[in-house]
Order: sequence, then C-alpha cells, then structure tokens
Amino acid sequence: MPVADLPRPDVPRSIAIVRDFVNTTDYETGSDELSTAADLSRYLLAEELVARPVRATSDDLRVAVALRTALRSALELNHDGSVASLPDLESALVDLPVALSWVDGAVAVRPAALGARGALAGVGVAAVQAAADGLWWRLKICASDECEWAYYDHSKNRSRNWCEYGCGNKIKTRAYRARRSIVDR
Repeated sequence: MPVADLPRPDVPRSIAIVRDFVNTTDYETGSDELSTAADLSRYLLAEELVARPVRATSDDLRVAVALRTALRSALELNHDGSVASLPDLESALVDLPVALSWVDGAVAVRPAALGARGALAGVGVAAVQAAADGLWWRLKICASDECEWAYYDHSKNRSRNWCEYGCGNKIKTRAYRARRSIVDR
C-alpha cells in the first residue's frame, strides 16, 4: 500500500470512505481485501461501516465488487473532468437500499437497511455526499499503471496525477531515460 495518501485529518470522511473502499484492490501486489463474503464482513467492521459484526452473503460480495469496480471507473474519469455516462455505476447503485429523509431543514440520503447491504449503501451515500460537497473531482486513480491507487488530490488546481511523488518520479525518470537513450544513439 502506498504510504503518501494515508488518511489525513483534512480528507473529508465521505472521501476517505470511497477512497478506502476502492483501494481494497491493490493492483501493485495483486491482492484483494474482498475475496470472500467473510472478508467483506471483516472489512465493513474494521472500517466502522457497521457498528457490530455482520454476516455478508455471496450476493453482498457480488454487490460490493460491482460497486468497487464501478467507483474505480468513475474515479479514472476525474483526471480530465469527464462526465461520461457510467452504466456500470448506475447499475451498482440500484442494488443499494437508500432512503430520503428530512434532517435539519434539508433532504438527506441515508442507508435504508442494516447489515452488509446497508453498509454498502453507506459507501454509495458517501459518494453522493462527496459530489454534493463539490469534492468528487478530487478523488482520482493514480496515473501509474503499476499502482492505480485511489487518492485525494490536495493540489489547489486539482492537477495531481499520482498518488504520491514516488509514482510520479518513477514515470518521469523512465521518460527521461527513454529520451536520453534516443539522444545517445
């Protein structure tokens, strides 16, 4: 796991929930924290998305993996500000039980179920909250094909392309060496 974008106090909770959920797949190591329904149950408890242990089903796992994959696809578009249609994300969100309620003089979206499915709805609600707060565009996927870690872009103009300077440095060094090898021929 890259160390540069660990939870920081200035990363809003909604952003951290989505980022951490997407990062349950580590492309660099090839590991997946959500390989089984039991893994999903452990993850939801460890991330405090449920208050007590829950028993996730294989169907809950299917929904979780579909949601994670769709959110990752959406975050990949945030580098160029694209607002393309995302049918996979729309499909994943349909499986989440959410409800509207009136809280403190405003409409609020909240999970409408308990258990694993309700916790996954909480991830969807966090994405909605990030968008409502105008922060969605700061959630991105690292441009390094070796990493592909989800991160929060803290830069003033949202121009960051890598999760940490190490990833960007590797890419820049490779490009420099490639240019030098052409010049040196």
